[in-house]
Amino acid sequence: MWIRRSNTVILALALCAALTLPAVAQKHSKNLRKTYKQVIAQLEEQWLQAQAQGDVAALDKLLADDYTGISAQGMVSTKAETLAHVQARQFVVHDLQVHDEKIAIHGDTAVVTSRVELDAINNATQPPSPIHSHFRYTRVYVRYPSGAWRIVNFESTHISDKPGREPHSAEPPPPVTAIP
Repeated sequence: MWIRRSNTVILALALCAALTLPAVAQKHSKNLRKTYKQVIAQLEEQWLQAQAQGDVAALDKLLADDYTGISAQGMVSTKAETLAHVQARQFVVHDLQVHDEKIAIHGDTAVVTSRVELDAINNATQPPSPIHSHFRYTRVYVRYPSGAWRIVNFESTHISDKPGREPHSAEPPPPVTAIP
């Protein structure tokens, strides 16, 4: 008799566990996504500060070794090329305002989209030209087994004032991929 009750108790406990574990796992998953979003938001702030200050060392830590950036003009750059642009101060950011930032977590991948307003100087032109433009961008982060998040991809799109109209600046957007 004790054996039958014991089996019944074990079966009841197993059934309770089977019904409870998905809810616990789902809650854990939501908490993890929330934590990851907070980490990515902090990394985005580090990215913006490093861009504004021309901090190559900080950007080096944020970018994955196989990073690919695509500028609003369609120019593709590697991590080394992006860091070289920043080191040369070809593009100096005076103000960078971020709007409509969205962070989506998909497992060990985070996708950030945003709209930015940029005031900068393009030193790659002669004479250097002021830039006041609006962009939308997508930045993709991957979480590595070490727990570190790195930017693996970036792409920006220049926004015109109105469809079919010229961009905000009289100058074309700069051919540099180190900016958002």
